[in-house]
Amino acid sequence: MKIFKYLTVTLAAALAVTGCYNDKGSYYTGSWTDIAAVEGMSIPGIGTNYYLNLVEEETLSLNPTVRFNPGVDASAFTYDWVMGNDTIASGLKLDWTVMRSSKMEFNESGHTSFWLAINNPKSGENWRYYLQNENGNVLIVTITQTMSPKIGVFVYEKEDGSVEWGSVKGSNSATPEAFTTLYTDIFAHYNAPSKMEGSVVGTAFSGSQLIVYTDQAPDFGALIQTAESGTNPLGISVGTVGDLVFDGMPEGIIKEQSFCKGLMQELLIGNSLFIDDADNIYQMILSGAEATQDNVEQIMGAKPYANQMHFSVQRLTSGELWYYRYDANRGYLRQILPDGNGGTLKADKIIGVFRQPTFIDKQLKMFVAVKSGAAYQLYTYTYEQKTSGQDIITYVGKKDITGWTGGMSDDCAMFTNGVEVPLNYLYIAKGSDLWRTSYESLADPQVAKSFPAPITAAEVVITTPNRVTTDTEELYTAIFTYDASAKTSKMYVLDARTDDVKAYSEVETAIPGKVVRYLANQ
Repeated sequence: MKIFKYLTVTLAAALAVTGCYNDKGSYYTGSWTDIAAVEGMSIPGIGTNYYLNLVEEETLSLNPTVRFNPGVDASAFTYDWVMGNDTIASGLKLDWTVMRSSKMEFNESGHTSFWLAINNPKSGENWRYYLQNENGNVLIVTITQTMSPKIGVFVYEKEDGSVEWGSVKGSNSATPEAFTTLYTDIFAHYNAPSKMEGSVVGTAFSGSQLIVYTDQAPDFGALIQTAESGTNPLGISVGTVGDLVFDGMPEGIIKEQSFCKGLMQELLIGNSLFIDDADNIYQMILSGAEATQDNVEQIMGAKPYANQMHFSVQRLTSGELWYYRYDANRGYLRQILPDGNGGTLKADKIIGVFRQPTFIDKQLKMFVAVKSGAAYQLYTYTYEQKTSGQDIITYVGKKDITGWTGGMSDDCAMFTNGVEVPLNYLYIAKGSDLWRTSYESLADPQVAKSFPAPITAAEVVITTPNRVTTDTEELYTAIFTYDASAKTSKMYVLDARTDDVKAYSEVETAIPGKVVRYLANQ
């Protein structure tokens, strides 16, 4: 058992927020035998303050001097700097880039302590020197975390089968030219050795919490704190999807998930679709719960999500396609998509679903791209959502798009601008190219921008996404590409409204995996 000695007489505050260094040995506060003084431990500007407020990414530098009593061999001593019971550096001189770690211990108020450990390996003794203010009071330390996703979060899959998330550094989403740096591997930073594993099947983001849904039992992903909240610090996983969402194991693998803030969220588990409102970021699915809809093979919602007339499309195991939505007052609403010949539209796969991006609430255009056999078709409808009775869905026409983009494929992503623009663009991300046409004319699309690697995620970001009005503006389009040889992703921030798809910025930070989701924080 080690003997602990302290170079300060005011220990109460420090002992209230921290345990022991390295082990749970006894506390000894007797006089020092080897050390005469420790000098140079003052922090400029502290004065008589009781708190030392540190900010992540800033540098904390200290270069103290330890004076020993005559006859003591100074070379026999070693030094460690300990923050919240985590050793952050060794050696007497400290130049530490402030970063909260998963090993650091904080109390419910977010406070911890910080000391210099002076070790005598031969005798097994360890002395602590706590930072103090001018009055000799031990400083209580707080750390302000800067990884908070004020711009947005991205979720990516790594080569080792784990799943990670990161955030865009910045404070103003309206200045996309300033998005140049990313934080990556945040889950491991705050939760190691725990991991998220599997393939990502969905995400939900409220601004203060992020859920990542994966297909791997028993965890099926995690709920992550993305902002300080009570006793939950930023970055901490507060539980698994398996524990929080399911009361027991689900009766199948999660295939798909979507979350439309304020409107609807859905989980497709096996062929059972569960739909709920989106007041909470996750829905509790009890063991043996009755599904909202059975025999569902695939779901896809319209993007960009907004409060105006949101809907999704489901493909049943029979191949039939149905339009559906959730109304807080009326519950689950559903009706067929007509094929234009008096029957129900059928297909082998849904390729894309999008809608006219406008604040108007009547007779919007909606588009559903499907694959049947080797052919691809784009169906156009108008729809009007009613407060009673069925919504009005009218078939307008279809277009064969098999030859688009040099030959359509199942893995493309289709989306529109975030708000209506004069040319009403439809984008198709396929391979390394971003194609563009007008969803009004449906002329053959042309390449608007090419990238060095295939596109894996795309998201249009607008102001006030949950309340689209005449004042709503499109801020930027986020594009992520993945270099399979380097096993890294790259983020591009674009103004996709311009003829040449102007780049606001090409983010410098390499992401160590394949990005599959981006969610803006607004």
